Amino acid sequence: MFLEESSLVEKDGDWLHELALNNTVLETLNFYVTDIANVRIQDLELIARNCPNLNSVKITDCEVLDLVNFFQYASALEEFSGGSYNEESEKYSAMSLPAKLSRLGLTYITKNEMPIVFPYAALLKKLDLLYAMLDTEDHCTLIQRCPNLEVLEVNFQNFFSLYLFAYSSNSCNDVLVV
Repeated sequence: MFLEESSLVEKDGDWLHELALNNTVLETLNFYVTDIANVRIQDLELIARNCPNLNSVKITDCEVLDLVNFFQYASALEEFSGGSYNEESEKYSAMSLPAKLSRLGLTYITKNEMPIVFPYAALLKKLDLLYAMLDTEDHCTLIQRCPNLEVLEVNFQNFFSLYLFAYSSNSCNDVLVV
């Protein structure tokens, strides 16, 4: 189900609950960058439990710490984008992401939450930092920890600096900067 950047009016969160109850074949769930706000974490967990082939989930803002069980159930997950980081950065260090995760989109992450990514950075092939609240130095710190990175999505403000970094450092020769 792909709703990314869709303009829609949400009546309630029951649509997600119905999807969670009645679907076992969902592979993609994407309501990233939408105004969908009535998301129950329990529904996301149920989808992850009921859909063993769920490999891509992109969501709106919800506290990432509330997704601990979701990440445990979503063992086939290869891509995740969204969530928010509203707690103290130390609380995120105990989080565990699915082992197959290789594409990650970090929404509104700041320098303080960057250590969350470090244990998984070497596995990442795609990193979406379009909505990250990082300066150029933070971007570079993160990129250097991603030796297998193939695609990097950044906003225009950081594009030129990252382009120069990527091609002058020889650490990102094969990275496609979008």
